[in-house]
Amino acid sequence: MKRILGTVIFLIALWLPAATIWAQAENQPSPGALERWRQMSPQEKEELRERYQRWKALPPEEKTELHKRFETWRQLPPAEKAVIRKNFQRWQNLSPEQQEQFRERWQRWRNLPPEKREMLKQRFEKLRELTPEQRRELREKFKERQNLSPEEKRAFRQRLKEQLQRREKVDD
Repeated sequence: MKRILGTVIFLIALWLPAATIWAQAENQPSPGALERWRQMSPQEKEELRERYQRWKALPPEEKTELHKRFETWRQLPPAEKAVIRKNFQRWQNLSPEQQEQFRERWQRWRNLPPEKREMLKQRFEKLRELTPEQRRELREKFKERQNLSPEEKRAFRQRLKEQLQRREKVDD
């Protein structure tokens, strides 16, 4: 998700100059490009020039990779694009601290073994299926467990482990 979000952000930032470059490469002017340029403020024009310079400075491999990602973006269904845009907007509204926390959590997630990720996904799905009252009850139990001493927590984990082992034996 982080990689997609980063790619989308970068693609949005490079879209207009990239579209202009590809149009020029084909020796066909982009329809309405001159009119859009004329309607831009001096500040917008300067920003566009800076983006173009950053694009020109990219190594050819990165340009190729971005072009592929841009094509992938263009082929996405409108509903998927809307979800990505919404998530991007939510990301932009996060404080730098929240963004950093998100990055750290994302990295921890990526570092988990696939089996552990799958198990957590299943747990999350089960949690989503609960009623609001069941979720509230679960939250309260969790808060109660947070107040336990380290010894009590160990004993609780041990009981849970034993219960899971018994369930696995019954399922087999």
